[in-house]
This record gives sequence, C-alpha cells and structure tokens, in this order.
Amino acid sequence: MDTLTLPARLDSLETLLSFILKRAKNAGAPEERLSAIRLGLEEILVNIISYAYPKGEGRVEVSFSIQSDGKLSIEVTDWGIPFDPLALAPPDLERDFSERQIGGLGIYLARKLAHQIVYERVHDANRLTVVFDIQTNS
Repeated sequence: MDTLTLPARLDSLETLLSFILKRAKNAGAPEERLSAIRLGLEEILVNIISYAYPKGEGRVEVSFSIQSDGKLSIEVTDWGIPFDPLALAPPDLERDFSERQIGGLGIYLARKLAHQIVYERVHDANRLTVVFDIQTNS
C-alpha cells in the first residue's frame, strides 16, 4: 500500500490527488474512471480540509492499493473530530436548490462515483475506504 500524509490544507489538495491519480493510471484506470476518482476524492478531501480540524491544523493521509479482484482501494484518513459522512441522509434532489439543507452533496456525489465506500473510526482516526472498479462505468 502506497501512502502519502500531508497537512490538511487546501494547498495540499493537488498533491494528494496527483498521488492517487498517478497510481490509478498506472493500474490501468481509463480516463473516464480517472475523472470519477478525481471528483469523488476531491469532494472527500475538501470536506476533511474544511471541517475535520475546527481548532487548528491537522493531517490527512491517502493510501492506494489494488485489491485481489482488480478494484482500486483508496483509504483517506484524518485524525480530526469523529464524523461518519455515510450516516448523513441523502440530499433531497427533488426540492428546489434554495430549499435544500446545506451540505451533503459532496459525499452523495462521491458515493455515486465509487463502487463502494466504508467508514471506520479507528484509533482516534476517521477512515474512509473508497473502492473504484476500473473495469466498468459503475
């Protein structure tokens, strides 16, 4: 598993994304899947950078591996406040934008783009494991 840990700041975002996208491309992910991976991870990382550390700066770690079935597994870990984004109710997309509750669209989008997302709170850390199937458009 390849891992990169950086400060949870917006100026780390492009480096974190490039780290994962380079490995995904080398693993054979087609361009349309690379776009989905980038968009899904960008939503997750921006949320961590924006909200995980309300009292100061922290770290974010991304790890990349290829599962035995060929799917890409990307772990995103932070040591910020406990937060399970998968516990959020999906946004009501039928309501007018001005009437919707703020938040929740990013993780909704990431869930739609990924094959699977799993949340764990492990040793005072939030860990999202995001799995992308590079063989299909799902």
